[in-house]
Amino acid sequence: MKARGWLGVMLAVATAVAVGAAEAPKSEVFDFGEEVKKGDQRAGFTLKQMVRTPNYTAGAIAVKEEIKMHRHKDGNHVIYIVSGQGTAILDGKPITLKPGTVVHIPKGSTHNIKAEGGEMAILDFAQPPFDPAQMEWIK
Repeated sequence: MKARGWLGVMLAVATAVAVGAAEAPKSEVFDFGEEVKKGDQRAGFTLKQMVRTPNYTAGAIAVKEEIKMHRHKDGNHVIYIVSGQGTAILDGKPITLKPGTVVHIPKGSTHNIKAEGGEMAILDFAQPPFDPAQMEWIK
């Protein structure tokens, strides 16, 4: 790459780091096992938002039964299965969920999550920040 090309890349990276640093909240450390127990009760699951920034949220979800079919009208989610097991339907396709599974759920994709054999703990990343008012429940 020519010198000017590298300079452009370096300027872009420096700008992104500076903008990100300006928006970053204070550093925090969470005990996921404890946080997932503190969630707000919803139909079939609990949700505890651990981190909220202007750009994203990270939440702890405990699926006790099922999160019914829905879609997020405002953004993308990436979920990581921490413990437990179950299934999901993502845009009509069945998915097996077990510890270590990572699922990308694009904006507007219909999906549900069902725990099997006990509670399932999920780490949920949403961008833009999760807004329950932007969930559309599918009947």
